[in-house]
Amino acid sequence: MNLGHWNVFLAVISLQMFFNASAQISTVLFSTIKESNNSNILYNNTLNSTSSDVLDALISSSPVVSSTPVASSTPVVSSTPVVPETYSTEAAITVTEATPSNFAPAQSPVEKPLDPADCSQREKYRKQPIATQSSRLRKCCPHGENLNIFRENQSDSMCDNGLLSFEPTIISAVLFDNCIEDLEIETKLDYDIGNPCNSSLLYDDKEDVFFVLQDGSLLIIDKFGNESYTVKEHYCLDIDKSGHLFAFTCVTQVEEQIAFAKVIFVAVLMLISMPCLLLVSYLHMTLRLLRNLHGLSLSLMSLCLASGYFVHSVVHIYGIPNQGFIGYVIQFCILSYFFWYLCICFNVLLNVWYKLPCCIQCPKSWAIFNFTCYAVFAFSGPATIVALTVQKGLPGMPSYFLQGLTESIRDSQRYFIPPVSTILFLSFLLNIISFFGFQRISGYIKAEKSIQEQKSLFDQQKYEDVKKDAKCVSLLGIILVVSWLLEIITFYSGSNSNYLVLCDMVNGLQGVWVLLIFLVVRRRRTIILRWWYDRGSHEIEGTELQALSNSPT
Repeated sequence: MNLGHWNVFLAVISLQMFFNASAQISTVLFSTIKESNNSNILYNNTLNSTSSDVLDALISSSPVVSSTPVASSTPVVSSTPVVPETYSTEAAITVTEATPSNFAPAQSPVEKPLDPADCSQREKYRKQPIATQSSRLRKCCPHGENLNIFRENQSDSMCDNGLLSFEPTIISAVLFDNCIEDLEIETKLDYDIGNPCNSSLLYDDKEDVFFVLQDGSLLIIDKFGNESYTVKEHYCLDIDKSGHLFAFTCVTQVEEQIAFAKVIFVAVLMLISMPCLLLVSYLHMTLRLLRNLHGLSLSLMSLCLASGYFVHSVVHIYGIPNQGFIGYVIQFCILSYFFWYLCICFNVLLNVWYKLPCCIQCPKSWAIFNFTCYAVFAFSGPATIVALTVQKGLPGMPSYFLQGLTESIRDSQRYFIPPVSTILFLSFLLNIISFFGFQRISGYIKAEKSIQEQKSLFDQQKYEDVKKDAKCVSLLGIILVVSWLLEIITFYSGSNSNYLVLCDMVNGLQGVWVLLIFLVVRRRRTIILRWWYDRGSHEIEGTELQALSNSPT
């Protein structure tokens, strides 16, 4: 063989040896890569199982919130127990090797099972809402009025006339731990008017969910809070002119500033005034010399005040609820007392400016008609004011023992303090006009040209009686004005001083003032003693006995 053939043979042998070595290297590399991939898969599986446990722990620790916003006008409470839903949580855990080309597959979303849908499996609250006859829904503004929160003048009232109807949703529910079960029972509640809070928190239906339970308490669901709901007993609800519902819950509640012992003391003074007023009323109705137009008006005035004081004192002594009918009765009686006083002042004015100068002797029928007009005015006026109070839903209890610490309490007296203040102002004007009338009559009597005519026509005795009545009415008016100013100071004062009790004491003793003025200062004791001693002690003389025996049977 020549040298060329050996070269070809050596080349074939070298090529074969190269292919064998390449195959062995490929086998070693493939086995290495396979082992690496197997270990990578095992590592990924291990991490995946661990990440699933971590994800479960995250879901179980996620807060319980409502996934759907709830409108305030229609609370979301169904017959099926409402269980707070849980937001579904998506997670993807990726595990990589040092080599960028190797990635672990993304995990699918994992959801934790929902809580049990039956509220009965949860713990029930110890204090459940129970509807009673005294359950009330608290409305901030009177009926026919809405909130005016964004008013320009902050000193104005927070309530203003409005046309929007106030119809909050009331539900009957059972409360569980983070769960509410609607009983689907139609419930209606009466309204209490006013904000019972010194300071309050404001809730808006745009931000919060709240509605009224069957016992009148307020259920508030804070969508952004940690707790599922809260229940407030001291609150008030109302809507503004745009139709949004607002809730005011108390931070501090209004407390009575007068201690119970002080209330009892002033109530006892009212009970002391009551027999004095009844005595004045009885004597002016019974005695013929006192039973005239002035005496009958004074009698009914005293009777109205005695009735109001009696009911008012009993309510406070025995702790009787003063809302509703009893409060309206007290308001009617006290207002009638002031209206009758205005009638008495007008009667003095009528005598001074018309009857005495014109020398008019009114017959009995005219006196009855005049008294009937006074009675209609004195009773229809308070009845109208009480009707307005009932229409607005305000409490009828007068301002005695109260302090206007909040705007709603001051607003509750809109049909008591302003009417009484107006009546006393008009009475003061009538007394001033009557004073000038007496000056006119005095000058008229002293005129030389009409002395003889006046002696024959002018009733001097009636003039003296009217003059004494005017003095007593004016003196009582001074006491009423002073006591009413003290009452206003007591009501609008925010302090708890002892002098406020003295102001109430002056009001409580009004019956004593009436007795002293009209039976002592008026010098009626001669008529009263004569009437008292004549009861059963009058002896029949012989001539009277003979006349009775000779009279036909």
